Amino acid sequence: MRQTDQNHRRAQENQKWIVLDLSSITTSPSQPIRVFIADGQEVVRVGVCALLEGERDLEVIGEADNAEAVLTESQRTKPDVLLLKSGLSGWSESDIYKALFNILPSVRIISVMRDGDTEVFCNAVEAGAQGYLQEKADGIELIRAIRTVAKGDSYLGSQIADQVFRLLRVRHDSVCSPSALHTLSRQERRVIALIAEGNTNKQIATKLVLSEKTVKNYIAGIFAKLKIERRTQAVALYMKVQQHQNSIREEMSM
Repeated sequence: MRQTDQNHRRAQENQKWIVLDLSSITTSPSQPIRVFIADGQEVVRVGVCALLEGERDLEVIGEADNAEAVLTESQRTKPDVLLLKSGLSGWSESDIYKALFNILPSVRIISVMRDGDTEVFCNAVEAGAQGYLQEKADGIELIRAIRTVAKGDSYLGSQIADQVFRLLRVRHDSVCSPSALHTLSRQERRVIALIAEGNTNKQIATKLVLSEKTVKNYIAGIFAKLKIERRTQAVALYMKVQQHQNSIREEMSM
């Protein structure tokens, strides 16, 4: 009888621990990530809404097609993540970012831009966007970007990454180009361009409506700034810089 009571008491204690253990792992479901869509095209907004509706951890809480509506509605709905398409009517890109971070300091912004739009990308980086995608990014990447920035990380789309590396190369080449003629005045650049075309001092003087003495002074100043001694060096340097600038333009247009 005594053994039976002990067994019964032990069974009750085990049941108590089981209940306590189950209660300790029971948690309330986390709140979904609140997403706001800012895009000037209704068909795009509808498509993104449909895509995100299938994800249990994502919830679209608002949308807008112009800058004013973005500011008004995002302040009202207070999203966690805002998908901001470049080129919205009403405000400049930098002003939209500034206003958004002013009214919603904690909002995470994903900049959605056209392919190769370097200026928009640079503006978004300077403004403090946390995610960067091209408008042709697929749904899987879009969802991944939203989840990534929502938890406090930054996201750089695979196609944007190529653009970033091109931009870095261009800026590096621009800084490292031979003198880049950046030390010359506007008039000195005109003079060296005419030298490169094969003009004599007299011809340069005529074309720029200057005296030959003034032209000689300009040339002396050019040689000093570029640390060269002969006209042939000036021509070679000028042509090299021109080729470099052409390659930059071609790189940026890719």
